[in-house]
Amino acid sequence: MLKITHPAVTRATVWNAFRRCHDVRLRERYHAVLLLFDGQTCPDIAKCLYRDEDTIRIWIHAVNEQGLEGLQRAPIPGRPS
Repeated sequence: MLKITHPAVTRATVWNAFRRCHDVRLRERYHAVLLLFDGQTCPDIAKCLYRDEDTIRIWIHAVNEQGLEGLQRAPIPGRPS
C-alpha cells in the first residue's frame, strides 16, 4: 500500500495547495494525494478520478521524491512551434 513519506508533505500542506490552485490538472494531482491521506487505496483513487492506477502511483512517487513540487508539470523542451 502506498503512503506519503516525504517529511515536508502533510495533509494540511496539500489541502492549502489544493485550495489555492487554479490549474485543473495540478488540482487533480493534489486531490489524489488528499484521498491517499484520507485512507483510500490506489485502485480506489484511480476509480474516483477516472485515471489509471499507474498514473496515481507515478504522482505519489513524485511527491515522495520531490515533495509537492514533484506534481508540477515540467516544461516541454524544445523550440516552440
